[in-house]
Amino acid sequence: MSQLNLTEQVNAVTEALTQDIKNNKLDLPSPPELLMELRRLGADPDSTTNDIADLVKHDVNISGRLIKIANCALFASRNKVSTVQAAMTRLGLKKVQSLVTGLVIGQQIMRNKTKGLEAFCQQVWQTSNDVAALSYIIAQKKTKLDPEQALLAGIVHNIGALPLVLKLNTIQVLKDDPKIMTMVADVFIPKLYPKAGQLIMQSWHFSPEIIVVAREHLNIQRTGTQQLELADIALLAHHLNQMTDIKEDIIPEALISSPAFKKCWADWPTAVSELLTWGEEIKQMKSDMAG
Repeated sequence: MSQLNLTEQVNAVTEALTQDIKNNKLDLPSPPELLMELRRLGADPDSTTNDIADLVKHDVNISGRLIKIANCALFASRNKVSTVQAAMTRLGLKKVQSLVTGLVIGQQIMRNKTKGLEAFCQQVWQTSNDVAALSYIIAQKKTKLDPEQALLAGIVHNIGALPLVLKLNTIQVLKDDPKIMTMVADVFIPKLYPKAGQLIMQSWHFSPEIIVVAREHLNIQRTGTQQLELADIALLAHHLNQMTDIKEDIIPEALISSPAFKKCWADWPTAVSELLTWGEEIKQMKSDMAG
């Protein structure tokens, strides 16, 4: 196939998918069954932590991650826990619900990775974990917001990549050439995933606050209210996570001038000082989120 024909096909696919998103016609995956069951139990006033533990323990990966996080330095006492029930007791129901929701979505991303996009999907999930960890710490240290909700917001902020990866995997011309698939994904998904994230979060009936996170975390000039919101925290965490070294990198002038930053810090030196002070906690949280 000539480069021109390939370019024409890729452009046609991109335009068609852009229109699907614009017109709310993007094919969206169904929410994972475990997520639906967790939500059902959470809404049932008669359900107990034992019910949720019984649900989660059947998934070896998620139950293992919960136990590991419960034993991390941020939450652990001298005694290690070895069961899901003990992990839930230590972490608390709200944190467990946020973590399990995020972990289930992460599994959904990784299970649907396709040939040529393995590294791309892994990076999406790694970014999700890192932004979640940073969001949790910022919310805990700087706001009265629920850190568990900030954790969840960070985990799902880039969920819009999932339906786009699934869509790319249906295009034969891309499936035939994983290298081209990767090139298209690298250019195409970053432009469209926030809107796709909004659509999938709406489809899966997440709260309006979380839907805004998926849609607006790249919108550095987003104003919102006068108070720090989940969307502000996820935005800050996302952009800070892109920096290699906050002490050595070029000062992010666009971020510093953003409404979200101004709600959180007076200036860049103050932000750097606090982030460095929290450095070990952030590092530990990122490590434990990574599994």
